[in-house]
Amino acid sequence: GTTRATSVVTLTNLGNNTLTITSIAVTGDFAQTNTCSSVTSGGSCTIDVTFTPLASGTLTGDITITDSEIDSPQTISLTGTGTDVRLSPTHFNFGMQRVGTTSRAKSFTVTNVGSATLNLSNITIAGADPADFAIATNTCGTMLGVGANCTVSVTFTPTITGARSATLSISDDGGGSPQTVSLAGTGM
Repeated sequence: GTTRATSVVTLTNLGNNTLTITSIAVTGDFAQTNTCSSVTSGGSCTIDVTFTPLASGTLTGDITITDSEIDSPQTISLTGTGTDVRLSPTHFNFGMQRVGTTSRAKSFTVTNVGSATLNLSNITIAGADPADFAIATNTCGTMLGVGANCTVSVTFTPTITGARSATLSISDDGGGSPQTVSLAGTGM
C-alpha cells in the first residue's frame, strides 16, 4: 500500500532514424511516467517507474514499449517485493563515539501494516562489525497483531577507531524477509 521511490529506465535510440513511441504500458503493481514521444538517433528519454504493492511477497509486472521499430514492442520485466512490515527509520548513524563507551540507545518501530498476524522469528545483528552494536531493548516478541507495532532499541560501543557498520535483521512471515535496518557509527 505504500509507494517505493522512483526507479529510472533510460530508453536510448541506437538506430539511424527517429524512433516514434506509440505507447508505454505497465502491468502489475507498478506505475510509470515518461518523457518519451519521439527519440532522435543517438538520443534517449526516461521512464520513471514506481512500485506500490497491494500484496506481500514477490510481485512482477512489465513495461511494454510500442514504437516504430520493426521488432516492436519491447518489454522490460519488473520485480518488487511487497511486505506487511514497516520499519521506521530504516537506518541509524550513531555518529562519533569514544572507543569502549556505549552510546545512548536509538529506537526504531516495527509496524504490521498487513491484514493478518505477523510472526517474528528472529532479530539479530550481523554484517561487518556486529560486535560494536547491541540490542538494548526489544518489545516485539514472536507475534505482532494487525496494525500493532513494537520497538527495538540499539546501542553502539565501538571496539576500535574508525567507521563501523552492521545490519539489524528481522525475520518474519510478512514478505520480503528479512527486513533490515542499517547501523553505522565512528569510533574515536
